[in-house]
Amino acid sequence: MAAAEILTASDLAAGRFQAGDFAVLGNPIAHSLSPVMHQASLAALAPMHPNLRGRRYHRILIQPEELPKALEHLRLMGCSGVNLTVPHKVAAMSLVQEIDITAADCGATNTLVPTPRGWRGMNTDGAGFAEALAEKSGAGPEGRPFVILGAGGAARAVAFACLRLGCASILILNRGEPRRIALTAALNSPNVKHGPLAEENLPAEAVIVNCTPLGLKADDPSPINPAHLHMGMFIFDATYSAQASALVQAARIRGIVACDGRPMLRWQGALAFKAWTGILPPIQIMAHALGEI
Repeated sequence: MAAAEILTASDLAAGRFQAGDFAVLGNPIAHSLSPVMHQASLAALAPMHPNLRGRRYHRILIQPEELPKALEHLRLMGCSGVNLTVPHKVAAMSLVQEIDITAADCGATNTLVPTPRGWRGMNTDGAGFAEALAEKSGAGPEGRPFVILGAGGAARAVAFACLRLGCASILILNRGEPRRIALTAALNSPNVKHGPLAEENLPAEAVIVNCTPLGLKADDPSPINPAHLHMGMFIFDATYSAQASALVQAARIRGIVACDGRPMLRWQGALAFKAWTGILPPIQIMAHALGEI
């Protein structure tokens, strides 16, 4: 069974999963590059770590209502680790038996680790973002103003990581008012504000982080008006696809440094892999697999 395949809940119910394998669950899931980088890591590590030989990493298409049963099936089949993407990061919090502080802080989990009691929920998105930001912009969150677009699971992880690492301020922009108010309240800091995506008064040297789904599809518009972008900003689009998103394209046209979500994907994946196996995978090999190099 090739890792490039997309499995479904029906496949899990039919036992189409090998003990020891890994998986990412989401909807949509076809765009996910997680199998590419994890398979590259497994291939590179297998000669030195015989216990990793023959293991695979799968994409599994799971509807929200299928998530509880899917996690139960994977646990019973001996899955070694699970990643979660849209729309499961928040919903899975009520389905795990243990919650790591990294997930508890932001109320979302993207990494599940098997334990004798059940799944332990972690969140490597925030730490992965911080590593990727430092790699691509030359500095981490400390002392920098942030504008976070969106208020879902990824936005929560990024916001809590930035606050924990000493950012100067955070402006949460989201179309829906209740979610941005809830995230602002959860962060509980005088340095955190919120507003609609149409907000024009953005900090001059802000790090703009897109945590909305806009950018996953080639024809997606930019989540904010490109006229609000200007030199001195750094654009970090947490989405990725075969071509640069409208937000990244708009930034580069204006001479603004920007990156897509592959560095964050790589780092959060590397940290998840370490949680599952105790081994930090080869970062450069993962970057090659993702087409970054």
